[in-house]
Amino acid sequence: MLRRASTIALALGLLTAVTSCGPKGLREVEVPAGGVTMTYDLVPGAAYTGHLRIGNTRAIDGGNISQALECDVKLTVVGEDKTRGGTLLRATFANIDLKWGLPPSAPMSPEEFTRDAIARLQGMNVSFNVKPNGEIVYMPTPPQDLSDIDKQFIDVVLRGLEKAFLVVPGHAVKDKESWNEDEKRGREGKLGRYVVGKVETRVDGMYRDEARKEDLVRLVISFKRNETITTEDGSRKNESEGKSTALFSTAGYLAEVEGESRDFDPVNGMTFSKVKVDWRKTAAGAAGTAQPDVAQQEISDPCDPDYVGAETCPDGSETQQITDPCHPDYVGAETCATPPAPAEAPPADAAIPK
Repeated sequence: MLRRASTIALALGLLTAVTSCGPKGLREVEVPAGGVTMTYDLVPGAAYTGHLRIGNTRAIDGGNISQALECDVKLTVVGEDKTRGGTLLRATFANIDLKWGLPPSAPMSPEEFTRDAIARLQGMNVSFNVKPNGEIVYMPTPPQDLSDIDKQFIDVVLRGLEKAFLVVPGHAVKDKESWNEDEKRGREGKLGRYVVGKVETRVDGMYRDEARKEDLVRLVISFKRNETITTEDGSRKNESEGKSTALFSTAGYLAEVEGESRDFDPVNGMTFSKVKVDWRKTAAGAAGTAQPDVAQQEISDPCDPDYVGAETCPDGSETQQITDPCHPDYVGAETCATPPAPAEAPPADAAIPK
């Protein structure tokens, strides 16, 4: 009996030790009595690296097809965007691992699609806008001249990118506290996405990550939303609902998001998705840092020294070679005979390769 009691006591002790470690070996700590404030670090120059994993099961033509994407994402805070509002951020994708099943009616083989999709996504830039509380005020849609299959793929990538942000309240939150957010994004009846939904979030403890030297607030989330996508060819409505858990770092970002959802699209059918995104801060922003005008950040010329993308400069160099004396960045002994006309800023979505 004594031996059995000792064994039970030891087992309970081990269970307590394991439980106190929290998710993935993190050490559980108490949420401060006064609560903890969650804010995003959107100071210009702040940078993050993420790893995105997406797994889809699509029900099509009486069967299922599997789709899986894994890639790295670099996220950089550019600065305030007075045109669209919020803060402009730029995401760049790399190290693509893709296994993407296609329906039998697809006009190409899975091998052809995989080759082209990897080439398109590798180095792809996406610029979008976020408010300090994590609300996304603008996310581009896939270019309209892409095929439906390519649009569906790019749309999945953009939705995965959205997982980097969750709207948080402006006050300090306490353990087990919950709040609702009424989502509304875009303009009804206009080109692009119009999203209406509801998100419920609850605080579920706090943990210490010794490797990061950061405290993480665990959040439990459920959502349901309707989305209308309007293009020049017409519009269609999607429905989605799901749940996820997240770890919000007190350093100002979502350190981890893991969730699953069910999405119905009249074009793409029913899709069951699982998404996992891990983020780490790699650089802190510097308050007061002068940032170029937002329009100048949308650089589509591969010969520009600040260009970030998949294309290469025709002369094969990584630095700009300017020989036109009328070019505003020309450095040399010649003089310009006729001042150049000011160039128009490219559209905000120009960085998405077609």
